[in-house]
Amino acid sequence: MRVGLQKTTLVNFPRRVAAAVFLPGCNMRCPYCYNAELACASVTTGPETNEKYSYVPLEEAVRHLEKRAGVLTGVVFSGGEALLSPALPDLIQKARSVGLAIKLDTNGLVPEKLAELLQSKTLCPDMVAIDIKTSPKRYGILMPVDSPQTAAFAEKALLKSLSLLVQPEKAARPLTVEYRTVLVPKLITETEIKTIAALLPKTADWKLAPFLPGECLDPLWNAALPYSRSELEALVRLAQSLIPSAELR
Repeated sequence: MRVGLQKTTLVNFPRRVAAAVFLPGCNMRCPYCYNAELACASVTTGPETNEKYSYVPLEEAVRHLEKRAGVLTGVVFSGGEALLSPALPDLIQKARSVGLAIKLDTNGLVPEKLAELLQSKTLCPDMVAIDIKTSPKRYGILMPVDSPQTAAFAEKALLKSLSLLVQPEKAARPLTVEYRTVLVPKLITETEIKTIAALLPKTADWKLAPFLPGECLDPLWNAALPYSRSELEALVRLAQSLIPSAELR
């Protein structure tokens, strides 16, 4: 399996010097996704290295974590959708064995796997960041096939994952949760901000990010206009009126 590897990051795992491992495969097809090659790759083999992107064998990523364990203090497992990867449990255990804290990035549509990790002392991450892309009822437009069935599946899965994370004290280990939303004009308006806020704890750590076109899975989205600064600030103010700790990153 080939994976993406960011050898060092100071921004992906708060208060830690971390590496990031990007695992292939995703159950969504967000048109604005900037990890399209990973998202569309096989879960078991990963993407091929090409002129634009460089991917490494999974074993090389593991060796990097082991070699740099004296410098790194954490590792982020992202994707694609990391919970789809059969390699994830073993990767978590190997990272733990060399003393690294674990952060998991997820889209929330694999609640059964998420529950398994949260209930396991050896596999439970130290931090989970969950992306909430729009109102749950609109998730059908982000799936490989937009149908009533896939929309219902996605909504149910996301709400289940959120129900697991809103009570982090029930996890097998101390757990920090971050909620993330990209302010995509076609997907996030005042209506969606209000809907998402209603799903979160009032004390939620909610990170809002601007949409930045350029490397979108759907090339048509590269021409989409992001919100202006004033429009972004208005949405952030609305979010903060509902979740005081919400912030634009």
